[in-house]
Amino acid sequence: MLFRSRRLYPKDGLAAHVLGYAGEVSDQELDSPEFAKYSLGDRVGKTGLERQYNEVLMGVDGEKRVEVDSRGRERQTLDNKEAVPGQNLQTTLDLDLEVVADLALEGKRGAVVALDPRSGEVLAMVSKPAFDPNLFNGHIRGSDFKALLEDPFTPLLNRAIQAQFAPGSTFKPIVALTGLETGVIDDHQTVNCTGGLTLYGRYTKCDATHGVTDLHRSIVHSCDVYFYIMGNRIGIDNIASYASLAGIGKKTGIDLPAESAGLMPSREWKVRTQREKWYEGETTSVAIGQGAITVTPIQLANTIGGLAMGGVWYKPHLLKNTQVGEPRRAQWSAENISKVVSGMYGVVNEGGTGASAAIPGIPVAGKTGSAQRISNELAKANRALANELKDNGWFVAFAPRDNPEIVVAVLLEGGLHGAFAAPTARDVIKAYFDKKARLSKDRKSTRLNSSHVK
Repeated sequence: MLFRSRRLYPKDGLAAHVLGYAGEVSDQELDSPEFAKYSLGDRVGKTGLERQYNEVLMGVDGEKRVEVDSRGRERQTLDNKEAVPGQNLQTTLDLDLEVVADLALEGKRGAVVALDPRSGEVLAMVSKPAFDPNLFNGHIRGSDFKALLEDPFTPLLNRAIQAQFAPGSTFKPIVALTGLETGVIDDHQTVNCTGGLTLYGRYTKCDATHGVTDLHRSIVHSCDVYFYIMGNRIGIDNIASYASLAGIGKKTGIDLPAESAGLMPSREWKVRTQREKWYEGETTSVAIGQGAITVTPIQLANTIGGLAMGGVWYKPHLLKNTQVGEPRRAQWSAENISKVVSGMYGVVNEGGTGASAAIPGIPVAGKTGSAQRISNELAKANRALANELKDNGWFVAFAPRDNPEIVVAVLLEGGLHGAFAAPTARDVIKAYFDKKARLSKDRKSTRLNSSHVK
């Protein structure tokens, strides 16, 4: 008799994209070296941690050979090999934070990633819409699998590590730091934002009229005009160099399969991929996180978390007790980083675009972003398409402002403005510090009780 083990996954798709699912090995997989030792009928990890740590989780099947009579009755055991269970894995996920992030994205399309920038531990990772991994236990019905594959909202896509979109204004802190580090700008230089400007024969709007604004105020209020001008002075190659060092356009190396890399454009990239020269007008778009640049939520969280740590980036990971390797480091000025972080603190606490992320008693710093998915010209020509492809809303935040313990990146597909994503980051950060305070109180109470024991 053949017995098969079955997975029991959390209900309602909680952590579905992180955990992944297992299923019967396919003919195509059997032809690959990764699955060469398996046979038809074997169940293997298909996605998520199930796939990443398949060899650890699989174990070894048991086997029993018996002698039976003509009626199929067992007479004697000829051979009996006990099954060896797979190993248990403990993840870095904090269930409380995972639930808060999951509920915040209910009914939306997008992703939330929360990291501990001091170690790279992933505290929460949510992608919506999700799917129910329990559907894949045994044999998934063809109709169920077809529905998942044909769903226009792509529930099988792990947006946290695979969605690649322009970061919008969440990229501005990197541009600001590049300008300071290269000496092209300083925090006292100002520009006069009259609501837009003409560059290379084209008038480009800002989202508001900011008046005379410097680096700090331009980060706080997300002034495009300031970054158009300064980005043009800094130049695309300087921006690309510093952004690449911070992790933009590169896989983070998280222990999940199929991570996307995003893209950091440069002169060399355009010549190599399009056989065309780079136009300076393209730099102004990249300077505000538009144009060819794309990031994933995990990449943005890791990039900003490392910036807030003073230019120190740990590799994100989901397996608890992973030996943390040496981080990647940048020799950036602590003073320059402080100026950028000060602006991001102002975004949340000085009437900036991320004011809804403020938490009393917790110094939160962050940056909003709104990123177009189609050009203004195409949007005007095709209103239906423009309505379908509304701007994405981004928000990335960390806390505390100094020596951060958590960084959260939120993507809302079609969310229009980063301000709409900010409350989700706030809720996750608040849940983290509320739990920390609760645990600290419990430990203190335990110590006090213990001290009274004679």
